[in-house]
Amino acid sequence: MTGSTAASIGTIALADQLNRLRERVPLPAQDVARATGADLETVQGWLGREAAPMGACANRLTELIAVIDEMAGTFKPDSLPSWLSDAAPALDGQAPADAIAAGGYERVMDLALGLSAGAFT
Repeated sequence: MTGSTAASIGTIALADQLNRLRERVPLPAQDVARATGADLETVQGWLGREAAPMGACANRLTELIAVIDEMAGTFKPDSLPSWLSDAAPALDGQAPADAIAAGGYERVMDLALGLSAGAFT
């Protein structure tokens, strides 16, 4: 197997992971696009397995999936899309999706871990 084939398989697996996540959490494609910096058509290609996430978008998608996985254990799945798109005081008023897109994954994950641990009551 060539390196590019292995990378392609890995990124298709990432798209499959996104689809499995969306079976548990009603995450609109628009929210995925917002958090990854990809356009909506690209995200729809990922969801249909017609395209594979690559580069920075693949990194942001991995981060988004990790944050949602963390939050899914704490919050009702239906509330997660609004949590992603609402301004968060702990992120200086930035929405978690926008913070992820801007490379602020660590800040968002710290917030998610704090919420999961009950640090913000």
